[in-house]
Amino acid sequence: MHRRWLQLTLAACVVAVLAGAARLPGEPYTIELGPFTLPPNVGHYGFRQPDPLAMKLPVDGWLRGLSYELVDEKGERLPKQLLHHLNLIVPERRELFSQIMLRIGAAGPETAPYTLPAFMGYRVHPGDSLLVIAMLHNPTSNDYQAVRLRVRLQVSQGMPWLHPISIQPVYLDVMPPAGDHVFDLPPGRSQKSWEGRPAVAARLFAVGGHLHRYGTTLRFEDVSTGKVIWDARPKLDAKGEVEGMPINYFLPFGIELFPDHVYRLTAEYDNPTGRVLVEGGMGALGGIVRPASGIEWPTVARNDSVYQHDVWSTVGLGSSRLRSGHHQH
Repeated sequence: MHRRWLQLTLAACVVAVLAGAARLPGEPYTIELGPFTLPPNVGHYGFRQPDPLAMKLPVDGWLRGLSYELVDEKGERLPKQLLHHLNLIVPERRELFSQIMLRIGAAGPETAPYTLPAFMGYRVHPGDSLLVIAMLHNPTSNDYQAVRLRVRLQVSQGMPWLHPISIQPVYLDVMPPAGDHVFDLPPGRSQKSWEGRPAVAARLFAVGGHLHRYGTTLRFEDVSTGKVIWDARPKLDAKGEVEGMPINYFLPFGIELFPDHVYRLTAEYDNPTGRVLVEGGMGALGGIVRPASGIEWPTVARNDSVYQHDVWSTVGLGSSRLRSGHHQH
């Protein structure tokens, strides 16, 4: 009886904490890029891409959500298909599985606004560095002028006696960590994968992903044990376009990731066109983790070749915004 009473009491406390956390004070912080001109039927190499926006965050709290919209000069919403992808990057921190800069948020045209559970958040402080990287294209026959991209971050300030648990984002790709994350897609069935080890022990609490057209599966597995952790199949429309990817939460305890285990991310495609689709494939996983108790998040190594290549390909001479200008000329 005593044990049953204790379980009910703990459950009631959890419910009360979650209900209180859902009402944590906070409001969206908006970042705007643009204006841009998007001519009709142009790919992301058809024009110079937006310059990376480097900024210092003026907010203090826990980042818990991300959404975006594309608008014209009148503020009217434009098709989400104009966004190829969006990345929010912290250049002074590293990823769990590699030395590239930490990705704390991402979105594509299939990404709906998302918010973490009320009891979780990524801690941000005034003055923290942030890079906003956006790639646009226009697969439609319309000419769009004065296009602006608005990125909204949902930040909770917390209260003295209650605030979200601090978590860390995690990013994996089927391509090597630094460099281009797209690949040529052969006709028929194919797959692309990458393997790596986490730098420290951590627990995985949630995962989502991104695939391009004709993507069929995105799978994350522990190679050392043979266990499949996440096997996601995208929702497709009649044309094979990805409409959405499932998000899975491993609550309440999460999935333990071990630094001595090898993990693999695999993207599977079925290309029915009968031809190679140049840069037609992509496979990325985004998730949230919490380091094991007493373990510090690994520090960035600026002299590491992978970190330097990531900087070069993201904001330097190897970035897509400069290569797109080269293709245009």
